[in-house]
Amino acid sequence: MIYFTILIIFIILSYISEKIIYGLDNSMDKNLSNKILIFLPNMIIPILIYTKYELSMQTVSYMLLIPFLTMVSIIDFKTTYVYDITILSGIIMQSVIFLLNKELNVNLMSHLKGLFIGIILSYILAKVTKSLGDGDIGFYGLCTFVLGDKYCLYMIFLSFMLASIYGGYVLLRKQKSIKSSIPFTPFISLATILIILTQKDIINLYFDILSRNL
Repeated sequence: MIYFTILIIFIILSYISEKIIYGLDNSMDKNLSNKILIFLPNMIIPILIYTKYELSMQTVSYMLLIPFLTMVSIIDFKTTYVYDITILSGIIMQSVIFLLNKELNVNLMSHLKGLFIGIILSYILAKVTKSLGDGDIGFYGLCTFVLGDKYCLYMIFLSFMLASIYGGYVLLRKQKSIKSSIPFTPFISLATILIILTQKDIINLYFDILSRNL
């Protein structure tokens, strides 16, 4: 019953997300592929999160982050724009969740540290690498706010690693410049989702494989 309830809730949230996406980007085609791109992650990932964490306020926090990840990533991928209103709305919603729950409220400082570390470090990386925009910096802040300071450095590293893999593929297959080819928020979203679902299992596996081959 709980899975069915989650599915219904996130179908509704997917519908709302779809309206917001088309409202922010009038040029985006209202076709089946875009609808699948919006609805499918919002329906499947929250169920995977519930399966891993069961029902808690942390689960709610993670699940309610997914529609924001979807909206920001799709709009950025289609238009290369990241709208401040979506990021600020996500931070406000997560702040309310943290303040209402005693368990998460105890760890509020960890989330605040994650927010500031995510913003400051991504700002430095933006200036050094010239690969991030202002919207990417804010989006890092939202994701590290939810994950907390324990995972923020790992998430930033993982997002750059995923973007590098894709960038290498683009260069090999399309012969284009990396700077003109990669919207960054989809990789921030993917790294965040992977950490939520696996925590540090992926990076541990990566270093384990490296150690065996050395």
